[in-house]
Amino acid sequence: MSKKTGKTLLKLALVGAKGRMGREIQALAAECTEFKTTVAIDRKEEWTKIQAKEVDVVLDFSSPAGFCQALEWCVKMQRPLVSGTTGLTNPDLAQLKKGATKVPLLYSANMSLGIALLSSMLRSLQDLDGWDFQIDEVHHSKKVDRPSGTALYLQQVLTEVTGRNLPLPNSIRGGGVPGIHQVWAMGPDEALVLQHTAFQRKVFARGALAAARWIFDKKDPGLYDLSDLYQKK
Repeated sequence: MSKKTGKTLLKLALVGAKGRMGREIQALAAECTEFKTTVAIDRKEEWTKIQAKEVDVVLDFSSPAGFCQALEWCVKMQRPLVSGTTGLTNPDLAQLKKGATKVPLLYSANMSLGIALLSSMLRSLQDLDGWDFQIDEVHHSKKVDRPSGTALYLQQVLTEVTGRNLPLPNSIRGGGVPGIHQVWAMGPDEALVLQHTAFQRKVFARGALAAARWIFDKKDPGLYDLSDLYQKK
């Protein structure tokens, strides 16, 4: 129990601990009194040493292979999983859905509140008949997957809203940009641009920890995303 907040101290297993997001989450968790990173994982063999009593929630920001290992452990040990790993293949996504029938699982390619709200705003574009749509995204030069998982997520939402086949997102990589996502809606005589900009990675770490706190209270298996945290009760 955290003396300052009165909340249960959450013991976190962090997959991809040495990555950019892993380091950001550890730094933010160290500043809080309600989280403790008890396990840091970067290699497959490290899973064999972890006991269920050491972990309340698993946070995964690693690779598709790391995600699959984390999911396998969570199902076996009956622990909830929060993952923001991008670049998952169709077989990976099938395992994600299957795992969510066994444990609470929250997956979001982007862990910011702003992106969750942006995805909701896209619903208002459904009445724009005869308009064209395009998603642009900018990330740092070390970002491997292109388009990003967030861009593909927004593309999926926009496709569902418009009922149309849309062009792939444009991807730009360079510098240390944490993330910029733009959704263009272009009519014959006017255009609308919805943009989300992340100024630092702490916004994603904050969202990941909020997701860990939220899913810890979920007792039944299920598949969730970040927008579920902000649904009105």
